[in-house]
Amino acid sequence: MGNSSAATRAAPDVHLGTLVLRDLPAGAVAALVTLSYSISYAALIFSGSALEPFLSSGLHAALIAATLQALVVALTSSLPFAIAGPDSNATAILAVMTAGLATAGSASFVSGERLGPTVLLMLAVTAVLTGLIVFLLGALRWGRVARLLPYPVAGGFLAGSGYLVVTGAFKVLTREPLSWRGLGALWQTPWLAVTVAFAVAAALLVLPRIWRHFLVVPGVIVAGFLLFYAGLWLSGESLEAARMGGLLLNPLAEGDWTLPWTPPGGPAWRQLIAEWRDFLAMVVVVIVTILLNAAGLELATRRDVDLDRELRASGLGNIVAGLGGGMVGYISLSRSLLNVQAGAASRAAGVWTAVFCAAVAFVFTRGIAFVPRPVLAGLLLYLGLALFREWLWEAYWKLPLREYALIVVILVLMAAHGVITGVAFGLVVASMFFVVSYSRADYIRHNLSGSLHRSNKERSLEDMEALAELGARARALSLQGYLFFALASSLVETCRELIVRQSVRYLLLDFRMVQGLDASVALSFGKLHQLCVQDNVTLALSGLRPDLERVLRQIRFLPHDEIHVVPDLDRGLEWIEDRLLEAGDGAGARGRSDVRRLLAPHFGSDALDVLLSVCEPVELRKDAALIRRGETGDALYFVEHGELSVLVTLVDGTVKRVRKLGPGTVVGEMALYSGHPRSADVMAETDCRVHRLTADGFARLEREHPRAAMQFHSFVVKLLSQRLTASNDEIQALL
Repeated sequence: MGNSSAATRAAPDVHLGTLVLRDLPAGAVAALVTLSYSISYAALIFSGSALEPFLSSGLHAALIAATLQALVVALTSSLPFAIAGPDSNATAILAVMTAGLATAGSASFVSGERLGPTVLLMLAVTAVLTGLIVFLLGALRWGRVARLLPYPVAGGFLAGSGYLVVTGAFKVLTREPLSWRGLGALWQTPWLAVTVAFAVAAALLVLPRIWRHFLVVPGVIVAGFLLFYAGLWLSGESLEAARMGGLLLNPLAEGDWTLPWTPPGGPAWRQLIAEWRDFLAMVVVVIVTILLNAAGLELATRRDVDLDRELRASGLGNIVAGLGGGMVGYISLSRSLLNVQAGAASRAAGVWTAVFCAAVAFVFTRGIAFVPRPVLAGLLLYLGLALFREWLWEAYWKLPLREYALIVVILVLMAAHGVITGVAFGLVVASMFFVVSYSRADYIRHNLSGSLHRSNKERSLEDMEALAELGARARALSLQGYLFFALASSLVETCRELIVRQSVRYLLLDFRMVQGLDASVALSFGKLHQLCVQDNVTLALSGLRPDLERVLRQIRFLPHDEIHVVPDLDRGLEWIEDRLLEAGDGAGARGRSDVRRLLAPHFGSDALDVLLSVCEPVELRKDAALIRRGETGDALYFVEHGELSVLVTLVDGTVKRVRKLGPGTVVGEMALYSGHPRSADVMAETDCRVHRLTADGFARLEREHPRAAMQFHSFVVKLLSQRLTASNDEIQALL
């Protein structure tokens, strides 16, 4: 009891230590980056002479979004380290919508005072509507579509995200966009800023690989702060001069914050509705980016992600943020990875991020003015370079050259034309790779010759010998996978080879293991039909599910008089065997109805007379039971004419036919020899006539007519040998 109490008392201390030592520093680091992004995004949206007066309100909208989205996603995401907030992809479209409002406002707004509130209303409305759509998609479980994302496309997206993060780091450091012309701004940036940024990035790239500890990232950031202020002190530059030079973040302007739902003079709904096209584009970008970010986090952190839950979490975050007057945002790839690298151990890190953002927005409005931009730039540079290292360097040694080249191309396209263009191109190329690779796959599971692989219909020894000779004319192809135009074309060529070079005249295509087919196979299947008609080949189809048959009817491959549809492979083989025997000039015993003629090749005349004298004929009507499972094995039966089926009942209650018996065969011999109960039911498929040899008659035959008994045993051995040989041939054909 004492140990249990001590353990109970120790648990809160451990939890509190986790909250303070790991989640608090990680949340602070994520908050710093979130604040930096949010401020820059607000400045982008509220840029231009018409909107700059409303920048302070825009900053609050961005910080409110960062606060509420970070809180909601931290509590509801499937990833305990998820960090959410405003993002560049959506912000770029919001900036376009804002520019459209500003242009329309110059002609339609009565006064410039309505422009700012209308933009704030637009930010809130788009956040709520986007949140509703995203949440609905998650509720409908559409997130699983992202599971179809090919690995190189995800890798290319991560590499492209690394480039976007590096460009963000360059802009934070130089306040200029990354471009060939803008590179000159780096040389005009103070040496202190460049030194601190690259020192922080280099330390974060190297130290975590040497020393794996959750305090490494926060320690490097603190060291970056100290290095910056030490350099600032050594240079003799004041804080105000550093702020004017862009080395420190600007403080937020103090002022009252009101919800944007009732702007002065009433909302300009006409101008807002006019931006519906850009709004739809933004919704698509948001959905794709959420799924890509979540899938990228799953890949980067090797943790399972519930994509539907991520859609619901980001959707709910946008609804709450919009109702609070914020802007669109969602789960962030870079900030979530940074949170992991900073040592986040639970959802509390995301909650701390929300707390810090709220504190800066409403309490410590001037505290942000002491955050060095170079440290933030170094953090972003580290994240971008880390993604480059994994997907441009390490991936080169792990992936095939073709897939690695696709990653590089996606990166280049994302850098030149944006995320959607790069990912869309990657999906198209990856799909082409898949088509080419899949078309080379083995779509034929089994290629079965009629001389080796037989149906479950047991025939007379003479018929089996005839089928061994005639069976080469028949071929059964057991197909597999998903059939589309490439595989269907290959199938036609395979059939042409069988027909032209191997003289196959009966062709059976089994679709039991085909997962699906589409209308693109119409041309190839049409060629197959023409080929069979031209060469007088009988074509049969088996194992067609309703969905497959529906497609074949849509492309007008069915129905055709020349094409025979049978329920399954076994019945298809049986149908072909019957046709082969009919075309074989009456080969074997097919069609004979005299039991004496059926058995004469295997017995002497006297022995056959004795055998038939101890047997009694039995007439069976169709569907009548000859043998019932569990009955005593007290007799065997010679089949004179008609057909019998051996049926077994499976565990789920379904009945399966395991063998079919025709004239000249024997049934029930195993139970008679072993004395065990019957193991299956035997039912008459047609009207039948059989000859019954009871156990007493069998004993009398052995006792009074040993020569006839020996011939009987020899006949049974031949039957069993034939069955064993057929089974071995079938096994070899299936290997």
